[in-house]
Amino acid sequence: MDKERALKEIQSNISRGNDRSASVQILELANCFSDDPYTLLTCASLLKTIGDDDGARSLAKRVSEKAKDEDRLEAAKGLRGIGFPAEAEKVLSAASDNDSVARERMRILFDMRDYIGSSKEYEKISEPTLEDTAAMIGAVSACREHDRAVRLAEDLLKEAPHDLTVQRCYCAALSAAGRSKDAGKFVKDNLKKNKDSPDADALASYYLWIEGKTASAGAYASKAVKADPGNVAAMEVLAYTLAEKGKLKEARIVAGAINEKDPGNPAVVRILDMCRASK
Repeated sequence: MDKERALKEIQSNISRGNDRSASVQILELANCFSDDPYTLLTCASLLKTIGDDDGARSLAKRVSEKAKDEDRLEAAKGLRGIGFPAEAEKVLSAASDNDSVARERMRILFDMRDYIGSSKEYEKISEPTLEDTAAMIGAVSACREHDRAVRLAEDLLKEAPHDLTVQRCYCAALSAAGRSKDAGKFVKDNLKKNKDSPDADALASYYLWIEGKTASAGAYASKAVKADPGNVAAMEVLAYTLAEKGKLKEARIVAGAINEKDPGNPAVVRILDMCRASK
């Protein structure tokens, strides 16, 4: 079987809404390349896209069984990205420890709601990135250690005051701690200081979304995406607001754009799951 040709035919069927035909083709492709974890992962992702969660999970388990030592990290990232953290954790269980493995395991454990375990993995990273620290703070906040989470977020903000991921982390920590007014003031001040900044609008959309203000969140997200079509943070919130308003086709289109911009971004699966739940 010509894999590239088969994938094009599958994508064509999916784009035309022929999910049943696509499903058959996906399973045929998976069977033809049953020893290739990356092809199996691609097939699992495609099944997830058309809403066949059981089929996708079955292939995800096969990925965890077929992944070799050199494949483990990338396979785990892919599995987490399509919403199968338990299978991803199994893949990494036999991997040698290093910063990259600890970093991925931290995110996997968070998705499995093992927030304490996630925080402990952070401690194994010798050179944490801003994103690593923000993820750790999210785990601390999820453990309801709100005061500590806010202090850590404040320290991180001092280190990188203009980084959107850090700003989102700070707002989330404040909101979780019951300090929504403080988070709102931070967002408003940021908008004033950074007029016409897509990131400032993206931050506002994120804050308004977690506060349950869907209409306003969507407006700021749309503004950010219009100014910067590659702003993934704003695209994610925009898709959520579209799905909540019942505009499922539009939300899926945004999810596809996110996947094209940042393949494997877990937001894609969250958006698709939200669309299915909204039917």
